[in-house]
Amino acid sequence: MFNNKITYQTLSQYLSEVRDIFQEWADYRWIVGEIARVDTDKNGNYWFELVEKRDEEVIAQCGAVLWKSSIETVQNFFLKTGMSVQKGMKILFLGKATFHERYGFKISILQIDPSYTLGEMALKKKEVLERLTKEGLIDKNKAFPLPLVIQKIAVISSESAAGYEDFIKILRENKYGFSFSIKLYDAFVQGQEAVFSIITALKKCSLEHKNFDTVVIIRGGGSVVDLQCFDEYELAKAIALMPLPVLTGIGHTRDKTVADEVAHSSFKTPSEVAKFILEQTLHFDSLIEELKKSIFQKTKFLLDMEFTKNENFQKRLILSTNSFLQNSNSKINLMLSDTTKSVFKKLNIEKEKIFRLKNQFHLKTNLKIKNEMTKINNSANKINIKSSQLLTKFNFLLKTISNSINDRVKNSLAIKNLNLHRIQEKLHLLSPENILKRGYSITYMDGKILKDAKEVNIGSKLEIQLYRGRVISKVQKKEEINGESKLF
Repeated sequence: MFNNKITYQTLSQYLSEVRDIFQEWADYRWIVGEIARVDTDKNGNYWFELVEKRDEEVIAQCGAVLWKSSIETVQNFFLKTGMSVQKGMKILFLGKATFHERYGFKISILQIDPSYTLGEMALKKKEVLERLTKEGLIDKNKAFPLPLVIQKIAVISSESAAGYEDFIKILRENKYGFSFSIKLYDAFVQGQEAVFSIITALKKCSLEHKNFDTVVIIRGGGSVVDLQCFDEYELAKAIALMPLPVLTGIGHTRDKTVADEVAHSSFKTPSEVAKFILEQTLHFDSLIEELKKSIFQKTKFLLDMEFTKNENFQKRLILSTNSFLQNSNSKINLMLSDTTKSVFKKLNIEKEKIFRLKNQFHLKTNLKIKNEMTKINNSANKINIKSSQLLTKFNFLLKTISNSINDRVKNSLAIKNLNLHRIQEKLHLLSPENILKRGYSITYMDGKILKDAKEVNIGSKLEIQLYRGRVISKVQKKEEINGESKLF
């Protein structure tokens, strides 16, 4: 049976005493805690779940509230840091313990110091950068040279990110008609799963690195906290160790993230990354155009020189051959004339001897006369045979010399024609048609080849010569590059 002598209190009475003790004892103090959860109600009040961790183990936990009357401190926090209070953030706040009979224990937050949260993030970022520098990773990816033309691109981003859409649109809808091969490695780019997701995408890309010229990591804009994943050591290390140059366009306008520091090149937005790739390609295309013109001019000059040399050589060879043949014919004719004169002279001498012998030896027998006549005839035959042999010998010599000269002329002309053919083949390989066939194009304006964006006005009509056919376009936007393009 209930003992009427026991003194007791109701629960509300007892909790009221506890509330009075809290009100009397508690005062405002500066406290550090990590936000495990945060919500707002319809009245504009903020409700927190605060924790303290040691080696990832929760050693303290309680609820907290920031009343709408103190909402200015949240607004000030956003203005100073560029981010709203959210899960995972460490904050330094001015608060005191409160107790309510129905709602229990809570800490009432009056102010939040934004400088402490920024300091914690900056300190962590500094420690990561120092570690990467000590391990020789901070400039490792920068050692990879960028290709003269970036065409095969591996993109690590969220497929639904606005930054990714901007990047793709700029590259695929460029006014120059450049084509790019782009492969997306879909990944989370913010939140708790971002670090693991991006590292996994980097590993996949690394296995296929021979298929790409560069890796691009992009995302849209976001708060500082949204970008915290890009300050993580493991992600930065994975970027530094990539076997390809890494370009970042994370979408921030303030300080660089650690990922930006270790990447080969960093840009503020995905659009700027895309514009950089286009500028690199346009620059290379301009160099190719200049080189093509230079090669064409030099080749034409060399061909003109070779044609001139060949014509001069042919003329000199023909003159030399004709002169040699004329001299040879003159010498042969002179030799024949001298031989004939000598033969007739000797014949005349012999006839005179015969006539003298005839007069002196008229009385000799007819046999003697016949013998002498036989001797004369033999001598004449020998002279004729010798003359004929000499004439045959000179004719054969003349024919041999003539054939030798003709063979040398034909061989020389054949060598020259072969060299000329080879030069023509090289010129054909470097012709504009073959250049167009490899995927390049020539842009005309008013019938002239266009080389500088300064010559173009918005609304100008352009003709683009492709390998097969022409495309007529109208300028809607232009970008100019100052300075002279050079290949080396």
